[in-house]
Amino acid sequence: MSQKTKKILKITGIVVGALLVIYLGLSAFGAKEAIEIPRLPLIDVGQELGVPYQDVAFYSRGDHVLLKGWFVPGQNGEAIIILHGGFQNRVDDNVDTLDLIHDLSVKGYSVLTYDLRGRGESEGEARALSNVNEDIGGAVDFVQSRGYAISKINILGFCSGAFAACVYASQNDIGKVILDGCFIDVKTMVARQARSVGIPEFFQNIFWPGGLLFTHWMYGFNGLNPIDVVPNIKCPVFFIHEQNDEFITLEEVQRLYQSGTNPANEIWEVVSANHSQSYKSHPLEFIGKVDSFLSAS
Repeated sequence: MSQKTKKILKITGIVVGALLVIYLGLSAFGAKEAIEIPRLPLIDVGQELGVPYQDVAFYSRGDHVLLKGWFVPGQNGEAIIILHGGFQNRVDDNVDTLDLIHDLSVKGYSVLTYDLRGRGESEGEARALSNVNEDIGGAVDFVQSRGYAISKINILGFCSGAFAACVYASQNDIGKVILDGCFIDVKTMVARQARSVGIPEFFQNIFWPGGLLFTHWMYGFNGLNPIDVVPNIKCPVFFIHEQNDEFITLEEVQRLYQSGTNPANEIWEVVSANHSQSYKSHPLEFIGKVDSFLSAS
């Protein structure tokens, strides 16, 4: 082998090695940005609920992380656990959870809303689309401790909270589930979020395998997708889609609905509403639809 060939191979090796280091470094950075969620402090606004409530605390199921929230006692024998979006806390302004809790309470429902781990006042570290069974399981256990049977405990989730509700219900018994703004799979949702902040699609395609590797290696992320787990949900599911949702299409929500196996499942497209803002845009209609779904035998 000539000296010139050796030099070319050496330079090629250095370039390839440098590109690999850059790729792995950017993939690890992307995984960190995608998974780690900064804590959004909770401003004490419980008094703005306009109904009697209790400050409550309970432990997540299994790993005993202390979670904090509000419990509003109701009179109709049914309870609803509200799951906020990933970067929010129990006071989710995108949804308007304060007014939502009030309106559900007026209808007679008991309502538990709480900060997912690492958000608001709850302990632990916030990780996107993670600790689903632990956090929701702890909330369900708490509501059960208040005397509610599993069949009377329902979950209402928004955005990534809808993802969490979907995954939990596919692995656990629960009364009914309402999914507002549930995406079809993780890759599609990440791609649309990246596009919304100006990241070109070809960059997404290049770094997706590396990012997926590091999210699993660094955080144990398992990559479950709603489209794969909806068929395993035994209880009735209400799928809600906003007409102006920039992250989720009606066709995708229809696919989720069609993959369900319970004949009591329902689907509703909310006109002139943005992502997870069906209640905020149409509060009376939203409460009526939810009440009708939960009241059906």
